[in-house]
Amino acid sequence: MDEQKALPHMVQPHDALRLGISSLKDQASVVHPVEAIQKNHPKNQEELKLGMLRNLYGSALPARMQLDKQILSKVGRLPGMPSSQLGLQSLTGELDDFGFESYIGLPEDSESPGPDMHSLMEAKHKLGLQPVTRSII
Repeated sequence: MDEQKALPHMVQPHDALRLGISSLKDQASVVHPVEAIQKNHPKNQEELKLGMLRNLYGSALPARMQLDKQILSKVGRLPGMPSSQLGLQSLTGELDDFGFESYIGLPEDSESPGPDMHSLMEAKHKLGLQPVTRSII
């Protein structure tokens, strides 16, 4: 059976207090082809860019760039505190991009309270479920 059309099964009990009411319908829905293309576009562009650099300069430069990206993606602050990851954005060229996410939906403009620190630390140390939605303190 195709995994995209198969119904998901529950591995562990759902925490409705922290994650909200569960719905298997949202998880089983088929993705539109254009949405799949838009989702995979940045990854495909990066692979194309690394392939061109590998052909021009050899395999050392793309390997070094991937190592730099891994190192810069691990830099962050404690859970609950936003991290801009300026180094990673400058390496990937995201500083030049200005889209809707740059000014719509910023966490400092939100009227709802932020997630509780207990859930965030559990998620960071992989002790509990990942916090998906904002919760009431």
